[in-house]
Amino acid sequence: MAIGLPTIDIIFKKLAATLVTRSASGIVALIVKDDTDSTHAVKEYTSVLQIDATKFTMSNVQYIKDVFLGGAAKVIVAPVATDSVAVIGDAIKTIGSRKYNWIGLAEGKDDEQTDLVAYIKEQETAKKSVKAVVFDATAPDCQHIVNFTNPSVTTASGKLTGEKYVSRLLGLLAGMPLTRSSTYYGLADLISVEEPADVESAVNAGEFVLFNDDDLVRVARGVNSLTTLSSTVSEEFKKIVIVETMDMIRADISATFKNDYLGKFKNKYDYQVLLITAINSYFDALANEDILDNTFANRAYIDIEAQRAAWIATGKAEAEGWDEQTVKNNTFRSNVYLGGNIKITDAMEDFEFGIDLQ
Repeated sequence: MAIGLPTIDIIFKKLAATLVTRSASGIVALIVKDDTDSTHAVKEYTSVLQIDATKFTMSNVQYIKDVFLGGAAKVIVAPVATDSVAVIGDAIKTIGSRKYNWIGLAEGKDDEQTDLVAYIKEQETAKKSVKAVVFDATAPDCQHIVNFTNPSVTTASGKLTGEKYVSRLLGLLAGMPLTRSSTYYGLADLISVEEPADVESAVNAGEFVLFNDDDLVRVARGVNSLTTLSSTVSEEFKKIVIVETMDMIRADISATFKNDYLGKFKNKYDYQVLLITAINSYFDALANEDILDNTFANRAYIDIEAQRAAWIATGKAEAEGWDEQTVKNNTFRSNVYLGGNIKITDAMEDFEFGIDLQ
């Protein structure tokens, strides 16, 4: 079997001090259909003032502005030809290796929404943490896909069909800090929305919906489209804020391992302890920021059974009887087998208050 590149399936490091501010500074990749600039070159903006209106139609300029209205730190605009038959494929190709957190279509058609769903699921399988907002897709069932389903929204400028509001929601979610969820977030730019027949049923079906709450339009619940649960995928994975937190922790730990440990240390127990200590310091800092529950023992550790199984698989039967410390001392080739147990704090969203009258 070829050795190949080191596999980085773990998570690590101390970017905790900036995690909250980074979480509110997401990058959005916005796909627009536009032939104004015949080169269809990708544009990157960090401010509304940078938008070159001569490169886009008026409607696409407004979509870019809508992303910034939500609070995104950066917008990567991927223009594709209006006659493209592979909108998602063309956009992904032009975006290339640029990093972004959220992606979506301005005025995407049904088949394009479906293609974007397929792309995000591929990225999730590859353990990439990019997320998408799609419009009215058919049961995406994916923790990295937010499925917006309100048929229409009404702004001061008039009524818009739902797919034309995706850009605004991309900016909203990219700019949302991990200290809160999008649940009940008020959208002051909207006058009203066309609600689904049953808002609660829609939310339970993994739909991201808005509802009319007196004189303000609000997000009903900050959920993604996940509906299928398992022994390793629990109810919490339906929450956007929980998945966003997991993604950022995974990215921090993976990047730190690559930058600070990979190839720089021999694979022995002492150095694994250094790695674990750094990860646990990171978890402690996240607990101080209320990202993790500070009443819970958030800890990383050597995965004893995984490391034991690796030795047994090579024919070393005596590994079956090793005590824990012996397993720890017998590191396996270039592999670092770590596990972890953390508790991410959710936002307060459900309230019950019973009062007894005497």
